[in-house]
Amino acid sequence: MSNIITIDNLNYFYNHGEPTEVQALSNINIEIEKGGYVAFFGPSGCGKTTLLYSLSGIDRFDSGTVVIDGQNIAGLSNYELAIFRQTGIGIIFQQFNLIPSLNVLKNVALPMLFVGATSEKAEIEAAKLLERLELAPYAHRYPSELSGGQQQRVGIARALANDPPIIIADEPLGNLDSENAKGVLEFIKELNEKDGRTIIMVTHEAWSLRDVRTIFHMKDGEIAKVENMKVGNVATSLAKNLYDKLSSDNPTEEKNTEENPTNRILANFFLRRHSMAEIQVFESVINDRFADNINKGELFKLFHKSFKEGGVGLRKKQSYRITEYIEEIMDRRKDVAHIYDLIEKNPAHSIDNEIQDIRRWIQTGYTGKLTLSQLMALNQVISDRIKGFVPEDKVAEILNLAINEFGAGLSFRASQLMAEKLELILNGKDEKKSNNGKGLNESVILEEKV
Repeated sequence: MSNIITIDNLNYFYNHGEPTEVQALSNINIEIEKGGYVAFFGPSGCGKTTLLYSLSGIDRFDSGTVVIDGQNIAGLSNYELAIFRQTGIGIIFQQFNLIPSLNVLKNVALPMLFVGATSEKAEIEAAKLLERLELAPYAHRYPSELSGGQQQRVGIARALANDPPIIIADEPLGNLDSENAKGVLEFIKELNEKDGRTIIMVTHEAWSLRDVRTIFHMKDGEIAKVENMKVGNVATSLAKNLYDKLSSDNPTEEKNTEENPTNRILANFFLRRHSMAEIQVFESVINDRFADNINKGELFKLFHKSFKEGGVGLRKKQSYRITEYIEEIMDRRKDVAHIYDLIEKNPAHSIDNEIQDIRRWIQTGYTGKLTLSQLMALNQVISDRIKGFVPEDKVAEILNLAINEFGAGLSFRASQLMAEKLELILNGKDEKKSNNGKGLNESVILEEKV
């Protein structure tokens, strides 16, 4: 059987050329057969997810080649990689990575719109995928209205949207209880055996290897061992026993384990000066505004009102600044919703002007001068993130990469802050339907300059 993926002498460094340089991947050489079911297996930090992101084009590796279905992806532009990730591979993320402002049907249809399908055809095909994954009754619900298991199945349906020959699963069971994990493994097996798709899984849990035919054991950024599994061998039996033991446990109630970044971002700042009770009031007030339960004036008053009177107790000037910023976030969220409306009505419609407006807002407070190449790169990253081509945790890394590495060449600090600002406006769907809004980052409250 022919190889669908060939990786030769792949090397990846963090902070390459700097005193803090760390080699994350070292001389990786592997081949994956068409129709294979393989796994990168090892403990956290061994490099398996970095390898997955390198072969999927999310990360730019430093040297070596990655040839997928006859094409060396190292020379592709960001735009070409975005198209490749929509047609050549389908990615199932641990954190689901669904777009909260779109319902289930439109989440699954969206990748088809990006490659030229009409809205009508995309939704017809999306409905077929939802039917196959037993999700048809949830087609018009939003991601926040689903359990973790249901969201992961939507993520699988979206990964299949453009009928890719390769499915990449990054810790796909990490946020699922045992019953849902079992269902996801069964469906991934079906995609391999019945559909003939090549499956690449990243995992650190032995019980999830029960159907895998080739295991690449990873340690310290290297392939430590390659194990070809055979029916009935010791490794398979061990994995199956561990899997069966987990599945036989009393399953816990399904729950959405997605983290709310509001608590983390705000707590990191306010724990220095305020009590936990004050922080909780602050978060509650912000969520009420994002849910449109209170208006702008009421928001300001609650920020400024003393804690004893049921407010947060911020100074008047600080209350005003934060109120204005939250209103900006809400306006930008409407801009993002408008982008999806444009795409839905006319997939060929240019969204360049809308992306540039968002980029200009994200740049606010940045005192450095950006070149035209940097501006274009920043536009591309924003577009890729909005379209779901890259996950949240990779945006800052891409912005930090040099221009010749297809990044934006921003400093580490600027990359982190701009990535945070982007996520602030991508978090909300229809604010009246969700009170799970993101909060403010430290730079906004302190009025720091990047």
